[in-house]
Amino acid sequence: MRQIGIVGSGPMAIYLLKHLSVSDDRLAISIFEASEAAGLGMPYNSEYNADYMLCNAFSREIPAIERPLLGWLKDRPARELNQWELTAHDLAARAFYPRVLIGEYLQSQFEDLCKSGQEAGHQIRVFTQSCVVDIKTAEDGTPSISYRSGQEGSGQDIQTAQFDFVAIASGHSWPEVPEIDGVAMVSPWPYTNITALTHADIGILGSSLSAIDSVMALGHARGVFDQIGDRISWLPNDADDDLRITMVSHMGIMPEGDFYYPFPYEPLTCLTRAAVDDEIVGGSDGLLDRVFALLCDELDAADPDYLTALPSTARTVEGFAPGYFAHRREMGGLQALKRDLTVVGESLKRKETIPHRYVLLRSHEIFDHVLRDLSEEDYARFLEHLMPVFADCYAAVPHLSLARIVALYDAGVLALIATEERAEFSETDDGMIAVDTEDGTIEFDALIDARGQASAGLKDLPFPELVKALRAPEEPVIRPFALDLARSGTDRIYCLALPQLLERYPFSQGLVECCDLARCVAEDILSG
Repeated sequence: MRQIGIVGSGPMAIYLLKHLSVSDDRLAISIFEASEAAGLGMPYNSEYNADYMLCNAFSREIPAIERPLLGWLKDRPARELNQWELTAHDLAARAFYPRVLIGEYLQSQFEDLCKSGQEAGHQIRVFTQSCVVDIKTAEDGTPSISYRSGQEGSGQDIQTAQFDFVAIASGHSWPEVPEIDGVAMVSPWPYTNITALTHADIGILGSSLSAIDSVMALGHARGVFDQIGDRISWLPNDADDDLRITMVSHMGIMPEGDFYYPFPYEPLTCLTRAAVDDEIVGGSDGLLDRVFALLCDELDAADPDYLTALPSTARTVEGFAPGYFAHRREMGGLQALKRDLTVVGESLKRKETIPHRYVLLRSHEIFDHVLRDLSEEDYARFLEHLMPVFADCYAAVPHLSLARIVALYDAGVLALIATEERAEFSETDDGMIAVDTEDGTIEFDALIDARGQASAGLKDLPFPELVKALRAPEEPVIRPFALDLARSGTDRIYCLALPQLLERYPFSQGLVECCDLARCVAEDILSG
């Protein structure tokens, strides 16, 4: 019976367990979770997130574990749905739900998955409050996990368990006190870091999903959102509260709202997997430009007027993003958001897609397929010039979240500004945080770092003996995600830790990607 150790019990680990459990051979699987509760993951854990923070994947997009999310929700008793201010009539395949509700689904499915796996003959053990401190390999290549069990500070001894294979699925990694230019900022996790702030002038670094959550936390902590019909307004708890929230981002714009598109997806016609495979065969020289030309062909086919309306430079890798973002930048981030909310609302009401956005949403999957074949120079070009566009499309925001952002803007407490090129951050003599922006230097009482998960190298893994054993710790991990260790015959440790994946798989966040990446590792383990 093969022994498999999994570090972490969040979504990546859950989908890995799902894909391993299909094995006809019986497996012994041990799962190590540092916290008290297994089967959640940081983005879905109520200790870190509030119930008003929405997941930006609608229910039908979330890969089923034992059963689909919508089916699971429909079986919840009315009193349980009531706690989420939901009724059976609110449940729909295109609905967005709070991340902590998704967490309850994940945890329930994890428990069911463990039970069904055990019934199929697998040995599945879950160790909570078990913090993995290192991963080592013996002379014969056998990996082992060293972990402390019990509450932190209780004088736990380090225990060691040997396995045939080990998978690191440790999820997100956030600094307790993030810094930029040596200036300490506020971490957005847990959300209570934000709700505890009593300052007047609060800055939020970023304008995407994590930043929107931070704004929501401040809005709920310092006031109430009131909805009458389709209109949402915000009122402060204290009429004398002089709260001022300023979102600070590179371009001073926000992602657009969710829009209608067919699901399951309809196939693209020009930017296809087969066409890209042909370009890969042609070699890495000029590969990014050739694949980008296919994207332009796809946009022309879907919406002939779109690229024509942009400057001619938009048909180049370097010129596409400025053309794509120009309208929102010229109108102003939050004014553009108000206009966009009307446009995407009509898209959903009429069930009519927005062709160029649908193409770009679909295209990130095709570009992800080619990224590992790019030269280092072209990969850097992709990250600088095209990734911001894909990240913007990928981060489509639920309308309720945008409507609340607009409510704060209309109440006069929320602004969105762009930083200067190579903006500097500094601390003033009186303890304020100064930021260089296009509107000049602005000072804040507190600055929240809501830029999202950053990428990290293998050398940054929190397992010192494992890092020492790596043949090339500066190299990124690639499919099938087995680590290349200096000792031969030791490719039995897999890395699915999110910061390390992001180094060369920039689209690896989200439940769909967790399912796909975990399947790759499970197939490699089972085939070995």
